[in-house]
Amino acid sequence: MLRAASDVRHAGELAGADGSATLDNPFCGDRVSFDVSLDDHRRIKAVRHRVKACVLCQASAALLAERAAGHTGPQIADLGETLLAGLKRGAAPLLAQAPAFDLFTTVSPHRSRFACVLLPFEALEAAARIAEEKS
Repeated sequence: MLRAASDVRHAGELAGADGSATLDNPFCGDRVSFDVSLDDHRRIKAVRHRVKACVLCQASAALLAERAAGHTGPQIADLGETLLAGLKRGAAPLLAQAPAFDLFTTVSPHRSRFACVLLPFEALEAAARIAEEKS
């Protein structure tokens, strides 16, 4: 978990981003921001994130940013829904197309922490939606 959370390869701001979004979790204070650039087919071609949050949220944002290229906003939302179903089920694979997310199986007994894992998906989908609306 700590290794994923400390991955800063996609951290920071994206110059010339097509869309940006910041979301907060008012219950725990997590804040996640994503900047995206889209290609001509409205797929994510570049992404950067800024996270002021718990280790769960940091790890989720880093793992998601690494895998976001080539996806649309609705696809990111679908991945988040699939991950939520996996968290509720409590067994790997949580997200078959991204086995790295299986590290969150430890969160399954703690439903109050699901929002920490899912906030990055919501923020990235919002940034992609904003970018699509601008195009």
